[in-house]
Amino acid sequence: MTSAGSLLDPLLLLGADQQHIATRAQLRGLGVPSGTIAHRLRPGGPWQRVLPRVICLQTGRLTAHQRLRAAVAYAGPKGLTAPPVGEVLLTGVAVLADAGLPSAGHPADLAEVDVLIPARRKVGDRGFVRIHRASGPMPGGFERDDGLWSTSVARALADLAPRESGRQRFRALCAEAVQRRHCELGELLDQLLARPDARELPRLAGVVEELTAGVRSVVEGEARDAVRGAGLPEPLWNPVLFLDGRFLAVPDAYWPQACVALEIDSRAWHLRPADHERSLTRANRLTAAGLPVVRTTPVQLRRDPGPLLQELAVLLAGGPHGPHARISWRRAR
Repeated sequence: MTSAGSLLDPLLLLGADQQHIATRAQLRGLGVPSGTIAHRLRPGGPWQRVLPRVICLQTGRLTAHQRLRAAVAYAGPKGLTAPPVGEVLLTGVAVLADAGLPSAGHPADLAEVDVLIPARRKVGDRGFVRIHRASGPMPGGFERDDGLWSTSVARALADLAPRESGRQRFRALCAEAVQRRHCELGELLDQLLARPDARELPRLAGVVEELTAGVRSVVEGEARDAVRGAGLPEPLWNPVLFLDGRFLAVPDAYWPQACVALEIDSRAWHLRPADHERSLTRANRLTAAGLPVVRTTPVQLRRDPGPLLQELAVLLAGGPHGPHARISWRRAR
């Protein structure tokens, strides 16, 4: 019979490497008898069962990292001491929160952990684990600093799409990922459109349309909805403007036929205070060049967009204005 002393070193090693999260197969592989496992999992015992086949070698509330490890362990093939590399990948909100996207929340506050597995595997959602199945081959993942394997941010957004019940947060997550340069726009669009159910998810189609149009934030998306709802012409969103061939500015929206710009002023939608200051400088530069600039805030846009839309309508009808013939532009990338 295996003594408790002979188990001490391997269990300590397992705890150090895996944050005290282990599968039953791993424990059996270390020589821990089934009876010992059952005894330590008894009510009031030193271990706790977290998920089917997944055990925490301590009691108390799991840390955020332990929950991630437990989810990956649960989603792995049964009976193996460790899943093959690339067979189980963190995805969805867990990846987005770790990347620092504000709308994903803090990693420690995640209610669920999303995990991507091959389509052939037979394992379902359980507890705090949400299972996603790859519709084709598993994507290439990468190893995180903590030793867990993860999808890219773009793939995490694509996997999350059918699980998001509302458009607003998904719209924000996609905009934040591109704005904060966690993925290229083309990469994100490729991942979203590669979903077999892409055409069946209206919110996904709407986000794809916005991103393609150049929208890079939730508030810009709301402004676009208001402009379209008022029957005004579609502007360019976040285009790069040039005056006499030299860089001028990147306004939030620009109507090239009328030479009118729209700027939405809000610290909340800029990454740092310096970004907000650059936004104000940009608007001043546009005005100095002779372009009419209509300015608003998210609060004004949401509470009463009427005055903004009326001002835009008057300017668009009276254009072109200012240095119209000297302005050239390039679409947002």
